[in-house]
Amino acid sequence: MKIIKNVVIGLAVTAGGAQATQLTYTPVNPNFGGSYLNGSYLLSNASAQNKHSGGSSYVPPSALDRLASSLESRLMSQLFNDAANGGEGYLRTDDFEIQVVNEDGALLVHITDVLTGETTIIEVGGIVDNSTGEG
Repeated sequence: MKIIKNVVIGLAVTAGGAQATQLTYTPVNPNFGGSYLNGSYLLSNASAQNKHSGGSSYVPPSALDRLASSLESRLMSQLFNDAANGGEGYLRTDDFEIQVVNEDGALLVHITDVLTGETTIIEVGGIVDNSTGEG
């Protein structure tokens, strides 16, 4: 019993001498002001807890797809430039057909979705035919 009494007295004396300090919050996440060295640690922890499998379903386009897209864009640009100068033209891709017709200074652009057959017509007025100087 004497030992327990001495322990209780010792704890009471020790507790009385403790000093309180102010708590200071320091962020951990570098996005909120924490150390940038914590970034890889936080990312690896988040990845380990990620329950979604497979990650992103994005597949980057191949070099051939990028070339075809670039060429398609260039051809459409040339088609519209020619049409703005009074010319006409036609372009067909895997996805759509574009037909540009100049009817008496009004530019008609027929766009047809190859898969659905849906057609959109865009009419632009005031086109100057540079070959005749009319418009």
